[in-house]
Amino acid sequence: MTNRKSLADELKKHSCICYYPSSGTDLSDIDYFGSGRKLWTERVEGVQLPPAESSEETGLQSEPDLYIHTDVNFYQEFSAGHDLEPEDCGLHGSFEVIEFRELGQIEKPNRICDNLDYSGKCFEYKLRVWGSNKTLTLIYCICENESFVADILLAYGIKVDYIWSRNWYGTHTYGTWLANILDQTQTIKFYTDWLCVPGKRGEPTNRHVAENYPELMVPAKIRLVRNEELRWIDESGHGWVEEFDIKPA
Repeated sequence: MTNRKSLADELKKHSCICYYPSSGTDLSDIDYFGSGRKLWTERVEGVQLPPAESSEETGLQSEPDLYIHTDVNFYQEFSAGHDLEPEDCGLHGSFEVIEFRELGQIEKPNRICDNLDYSGKCFEYKLRVWGSNKTLTLIYCICENESFVADILLAYGIKVDYIWSRNWYGTHTYGTWLANILDQTQTIKFYTDWLCVPGKRGEPTNRHVAENYPELMVPAKIRLVRNEELRWIDESGHGWVEEFDIKPA
């Protein structure tokens, strides 16, 4: 069994996935969902209240039990284990690492950036946050976002209920390609600032993605529809993170 297949099998053990590409050390997705979807100002105040008991109260199908974060860097931070510092990661409520382990390393995952010794390393955390007794799983993978989506999510048919993107400015690639594959990942909600919304930044060509990951540059079959009733989810360096529904194009 390859490490890609082994990782895909781990992901399939979970019922609801939230994926955060180019996360860096940020845990704002866990902060938001783990707090019971408190808005930014409420989370900053840090009042420990139980998360919402039922997803029906918010109209969402379910709550994430697995968070996946990818980035090409941050090996020391991702491998911190029990020394992971939530104060440095944008998490405002209580935070506890229950378990930590290293998963199998993906061999040479990157098609654009150089593959270094730590490229493809993956780490799994079991967490409790915001005073909840529920255990959440966080998996960090050190690889290109495009590699994780193309070679893991799409290749093995992994459903991703929610995608979270914040401050993806883009050194080599831009997150606007995500809209091209949301139908394949069966995503129902996309949380992002304007950087990943197609048409909002002059539509960058994403040349490196087109050359190295042509399977991600297919015509989009969906459109992003902003939820006009929900504001102030999270503050980024490029405006506010907003909630978008995924609708047929």
